[in-house]
Order: sequence, then structure tokens, then C-alpha cells
Amino acid sequence: MMKKSIIFLLVLTMVLSAFMAGCTPKEEPVDTPPTDVVDTPDDGVEDVVTGPPSDPFGQIIIGDTTELSGDWVPYWTNIAADYNVYNFIMGYGTVDMSFGGEYLVNETVVKEYDVADNDDGSKTYTWTINDGLVYADGSPITALDYVTSVLFWSSPQVQATGATATYGYDLVGYSDFNKGVKKEFAGVRLLDDMTFSVTINPEKLPYFYELTMASVGPTKLSYWTDETVEIKDDGNGAYFSDNFTTEAYEARFKEARYGIEDFPAMGPYKLVSYDEASKTAVMEVNDKYIGDYTGQKAKIETVIYKKVTQETALDELATGGVDLLSGMAGGDEINQGLDLVDNGGFAFTEYPRAGYGKIQFQCDFGPTQFVEVRQALAHLLDRNDFAKAFTQGFGSVVNGPYGESMWFYQETKGELNQKLNQYPYSLDSAVELLEKGGWVLDKDGNDYSEGIRYKKMEDGTLMPLIIEWSSSEANAVSDLLVVKLQENPDVAAAGMQINQTVMTFGDLINYLYRDDTEGAKYGVPTYGMYNLATNYTPVYDQRDTYTTDPDEIKAGYNTNFLIDEELERLAIDMVLTPSEDREAFKSKFVDFIVRWNELLPDLPLYSNMYHDFYNEKLKNYNMNPLVRISQALLYSYVTE
Repeated sequence: MMKKSIIFLLVLTMVLSAFMAGCTPKEEPVDTPPTDVVDTPDDGVEDVVTGPPSDPFGQIIIGDTTELSGDWVPYWTNIAADYNVYNFIMGYGTVDMSFGGEYLVNETVVKEYDVADNDDGSKTYTWTINDGLVYADGSPITALDYVTSVLFWSSPQVQATGATATYGYDLVGYSDFNKGVKKEFAGVRLLDDMTFSVTINPEKLPYFYELTMASVGPTKLSYWTDETVEIKDDGNGAYFSDNFTTEAYEARFKEARYGIEDFPAMGPYKLVSYDEASKTAVMEVNDKYIGDYTGQKAKIETVIYKKVTQETALDELATGGVDLLSGMAGGDEINQGLDLVDNGGFAFTEYPRAGYGKIQFQCDFGPTQFVEVRQALAHLLDRNDFAKAFTQGFGSVVNGPYGESMWFYQETKGELNQKLNQYPYSLDSAVELLEKGGWVLDKDGNDYSEGIRYKKMEDGTLMPLIIEWSSSEANAVSDLLVVKLQENPDVAAAGMQINQTVMTFGDLINYLYRDDTEGAKYGVPTYGMYNLATNYTPVYDQRDTYTTDPDEIKAGYNTNFLIDEELERLAIDMVLTPSEDREAFKSKFVDFIVRWNELLPDLPLYSNMYHDFYNEKLKNYNMNPLVRISQALLYSYVTE
């Protein structure tokens, strides 16, 4: 019998209105967004409550300043724009998330389930899937498709092509399966046509976000391979047939990554076209989709996702080139958008960011491998001035990997302000750190007096204090960093030089991940500094981000390439906390941030108030820091 309504309430259930009003965050669930209400003057007549059309209608054109690459699945490159498209076309996970940040069992997918505590401390979730779930092409979804996801995206065969193959990382038997020691994945069982189970490794428990460990969505095996590859289970765990090899299917993996009309969508939308030249993806309603955990189906017929430039994005909105700009972060663009709203015909939604803009360092080569250099650079950028200039009051400086919207930051803010190094602007402090770090020579090996500093390495060579910086083209943050950092006279006075190389965002990501599968040049450590931004889901888990496991690093995690066992331990300890113990989680969060702030793998620049601007034809658009744009639009509709 189904254990109905066993809901794991994440403590990240901060309701946007409560945050904005400065009230204590609500902890009641917000299972669905509010009903759309037309705001009319107080004329004694009740406001009119409207609703969506009975059938999908109209279209929305989304503009994004991050360009699409067409590599949809987030296992090779994971560009934010591609990932947004991916979430429009994916669905039917055993676990879903409400607008308030709750993870809960998705009863649209799950017919019944059971949770068993095992004698060895592991925990087994057994899922039975509802009949009638199908992909957009009409092919059935069964338990095999869910087992496929765990096996395929954990397999050494996929990992050998440069993918991050850690889907089943928290499950019993992952390491042996992923490394090819055993063909069976012991913690994954294919029990019958509609039933499968996953067993969580006892070493990973307790876990603050436990339900997400057991969350699985479907993957169509034949799409990624062919009809001959099978998954079997003889009682010791699920496994692939022997013909599943990297050599046999590497070409198919690469082709499938960029699939369009044939991509096996099972979400609210399906892909119908992608134009590489204009970086534009077109999606249409998937009429086979039966809804999210509430049964909600898409009410907007067509969603177009396209690349726009930062300089012209709001002009395109004003002239109808796009209908929605999400996550506007810079003060100039926000003020321009607010002016557009004041002129009529447009609306906006604002919400605090669950993330931060940053300079990211790579910490295993060149000058940025030395913590004194990273700290000195922090003292050479007036971050308060930078944040003020960029956000124009719509953001603030943070000192760690978090955003203003996160409950555990809000509740520890005072303590962190006392414990963290704020890295105030100071040429003297920068010079002191560089001297402490051994940057005391000139190019001839004599005592430093002027120009670029050098450091004598263990092999006797001299390393110049020259930092190579990769930045993406047409990027307002990059432009501001040129003025505020690269061309700052104090940088040269400190004996440091920063060289900027402007490139496409796709190239930047390949260099960041050192993805030599996309070209040998990307595999060579080249740039010690990148300007990027990070957004977080409600699951704040930094274990993989700062892993010291060489296999995980090779698979694409820890793009800082910072090897610090203490930081990794603190990240692990933070999530190895019972879900009900908020105070322990907060305490461990502070410990983690203090260590991170000392090592400074990134230099945080700002955490800002996001603004989404859109044509007022878009109704019931209730974006918040916790949900993705695909979820917000699932509950929206358009009028024309």
C-alpha cells in the first residue's frame, strides 16, 4: 500500500514574499504558485480572478545572454542555457519539487513505494511506476528506463568520453561499477517491468536532503545506444549486456547529445528545431505529457529559447524580438527594464539570487595555485565599489559560495561577518601577502624592486606573476573587471599582470573543464582565472564541487582543481546531518565557509536581486529563487 504524503520538508522553504518583507521565513509548504489575480484600483469591486486557457495557446520567446551550444544533457558541458532547455523537455522523476522548495514523491509517476532500513545502515527505496507514461514519440516508459538512468550516467563507458558519470554516486556499489571492477551495480535492482529499487550507501547517511538521493528519472536506452543493448538483473544488481562498450557507441553518444526532433522528451515540451547560427531552440507542447506532481500541464503552446546580447536584450524585449528576459542582474539593465515597465505593456518579477557572481580560480598551476596570490588579488579589487557599480543597489557583496536568498546564510550572517576575512581594498596587504608567498624576485632572480614579480620554484625556474584570464564575449562583468581590476594601477604597482583573452562561452567552458574530447588544446591548463556565476538548487551539497578524488576530478567535478582534504571533509560533514537538525547544518555551514574564505578558490563579486522582465501578455509568472524557469512557465499562460 502506498505510503501517501510522506513529504520531506527541506528547510529551504523560504517564501519570496516573506524574504522581501524581512519577515521570518514561512515553513509551510507552497505546493503550487498563487492564482493569477488582475491588480485593479480600489473601486469597491473585487479583483478579477483569471485562469489559463483550456488548451495550450500562444508562444513565449525567451532571451538569454548565455548562448546555447545544442549540447542538451548536463553531463558533458552543462552550460546554463542548454540546461534550461533540457529542463523543459525532461520530466517524470520519482521526486519533484514544489515552488516552496519541498522535495516530495511524484505521485503522477509513482504508483507505490516502500522505504526499508537495512541492517548494514543502508536504506532501500523501492519504486513502482504507474502504467501509461510514455515519451513524446509514444514509446512506453517502464522501470527499465529508470534503471537505465542510474546505470548509463554512472558507467565507465560514458565517463571515458569525458562525461560526468556520477548519477548513482550515493548508492551501494557505485564505485565498483563506475571503475569497471564489477559489471553489476549492486545498489540498483530491476525487479519487474514496472518496479525497481535503489539502495543508498550507509556511508552517505544521514543526509540532509535524503529524498533526492533516491530520485530517479527515465532515460531511453535505445536512443543512446541501439536496440541490441540490454539491461539485465540476475539478483546481484542491474548490469549492461556485454556489447555495451565505449568503442561501439562513442560516436552514437556524441550524436545523441545534440539530438533535436528525435530527442526522447518526456517533459512538458519537446524539441522541434535548433538553429546553430542564431543559437535558437524551438520547443512545442508535448501532448503525451500527463503533468508534474500536481498534474499541471503546459498552457503555452510554443517556447522559443534564443541567444541575445547584453547590449540589445531590452531593446529586443521592447520591439517584440523576445517576450521574456530572465535573471537580469546588472544595474544598468535593471533600470532600463524598469523604465520599460513604467511606459506600459511590460511587467517584472524580482527575487533574491540563490547564487553569486565571481572570479573563479584554477588552483593547480600558474600563479593562482598559490593562496597568497588569490588573496592578494582579492585585496586589489574594491568589491564593494564593483558590486555598487554593477548592480547599482540591486545587490551586495558576499564572502563565500552562497546567495542572499539562502536561509542558512541569512540565519548565520552575523556570525559569518565576524569570522570571515572581508579582504578590504589594500595595496599594502596585497604586497605583504605576495612577499610572504615568495614573490620577491625580478626576472633575473635578483631582489624585486619594480615591474613584474617572480617566484623561484622547486625546480629552480622563475615563475612570473602573470595571470591568464578567460572571459566570454559581450559580457558586462568582464568589461567592468577590465576597468576595476586589470587596468587598476595598483595591480601593476603590486608587481602583478593580468592578461585577458575574450572567447565564446562554449570555448570558455571547455577550457574550464579541460575537456580534451572537444579538442586537445582544451586539455592543457591555460587560464588561471575566469569570471562566471553560480546558482544553487535547494540542495546545497558541495561534496563534488571540492572533491579530492582524482577520478571525479577527471570526470569534470572540482573545476577549481583545488585539492584540500579539510575543505572536502567540511563539505561532507555539512550534508551528513539529519534533515531535521537545522542548527547542526548551520554550524557546519559556517565551518565550511570559514575554511573556503581562507583558501579563496573563487573571489565572490556580488549576490544580486534578479529581475525578470516580460511582455504583460505573460500571466501567472511566479518565478522565485528556488525554481527553474521551466517550472515557472509550466504554471504560466499567455493572452494575445
